[in-house]
Amino acid sequence: MNAATDPQLPERVSGAVSRAFRSAPLAAPIEENHGEHSRAASPGTRIGESHIKSARVAIADLVGARPEHVILGSSRTQLINQLAESLSHRLRLGRQVVLSRVDDGANIDPWLRAADLYGADVRWAEADLSTGVLPAWQYTELVSPETAVVAVAAANEHVGTVTDVAAIGRTVHAKSDGIFVVDANAVAPFHVIDIADLGADVLALDVATIGGPSIGALVFRSVELMGELFPHPPRQSRARAAARFGAHKDVAPGPGGLALRGAVHPSVERAREWLELGGLSEGLLGGVSAAVDHLADLASDAEGDSLRGTRRRRLRGGLPLAEDYVHGLARMVVDGLHGLPGAHVIGLEGEYEEHFDYDSVERIPRLSFFIDGVPAEAVHDRLFAQGVVTSVITPGDSELLEQMGVFESSTGAVCVGLSVHNTVGDVNRLLRAVASLR
Repeated sequence: MNAATDPQLPERVSGAVSRAFRSAPLAAPIEENHGEHSRAASPGTRIGESHIKSARVAIADLVGARPEHVILGSSRTQLINQLAESLSHRLRLGRQVVLSRVDDGANIDPWLRAADLYGADVRWAEADLSTGVLPAWQYTELVSPETAVVAVAAANEHVGTVTDVAAIGRTVHAKSDGIFVVDANAVAPFHVIDIADLGADVLALDVATIGGPSIGALVFRSVELMGELFPHPPRQSRARAAARFGAHKDVAPGPGGLALRGAVHPSVERAREWLELGGLSEGLLGGVSAAVDHLADLASDAEGDSLRGTRRRRLRGGLPLAEDYVHGLARMVVDGLHGLPGAHVIGLEGEYEEHFDYDSVERIPRLSFFIDGVPAEAVHDRLFAQGVVTSVITPGDSELLEQMGVFESSTGAVCVGLSVHNTVGDVNRLLRAVASLR
């Protein structure tokens, strides 16, 4: 029950990664053409190149974007950090960055460093400390014509509260020319994500959060935005570009020099030069498509037949059904903990210990709790001894829990991250183990 930090890796994903590592260096076999629409591989094309392309397509299907808008990297943290550093021309003195307390360090620390380095002011959006919800109305005061970047998480990874990202996006675009960066990592295993509906300019996530390999992705809303953010290649880009073209064969020689193979837009190529540093692991990327396929195939209809259609259509049909199942388990955990003396579910209790309904606010099936007088590590160890794996949140791990005062009354909290592979039996084992501590 630690899907919030270490999701299980489906067998189809591990198998795809293994095959990809073996096949990436090989040349694709030359097939006979069958008409003008044949997809036969070009002579000399490495199979690893197809893994990169399929990963971009899979991420695009996951978030409702186009494959050329997808930037890949080793992690969401690394990509956001590189994005923040590359926007130095926007984060100068007199500009502002708006951050939120519900985000984790991946979408806070890079912007703090960049603002400190380049001179921008930092403003904070505060959460409702009784529930953990981030009110969208405050952005009408926080956002101004001087706003350069607004970064916000679609949901808090520890308390599970969902943010009204679309409402914040409307405010950002109405009151500024700032870039709206949305961290969709926590909602990716549960919600159907549509970058246009969210109003995001840039969307960030880790593929590992959906049971995939350790790959991060940034998704831009348009090629035009990529051209606006990256109007020029980075320094010494000619030498790096030549090395990149030779390594990945993204381009082929043409009249007068290098010409893009597959009609890659110059703005897209510049964005890749800025952000896709250090090369891409073709072996790991070979598992991205399998991870999104696994997510799309989680649910079946009432007759037990698999949902059909495109991958995007299957995600739209299956994810809500899978989320409903996991929410049912989360309600059982919350109701059970509310019945145990000394147990406190963070964000679901009022000032006088009255219990809030699980469905009082929109949330994803993640929650955190602590036990009066029992260290979080001790709770975690007891659960582990009973076959229930959770994660521990300690001071410094969560800006939101710091603000909510959790670490003033406890050494930490235990985070329960539920997923579709969990069962009622898992919930019962967790509740029995917690009850045995009192």
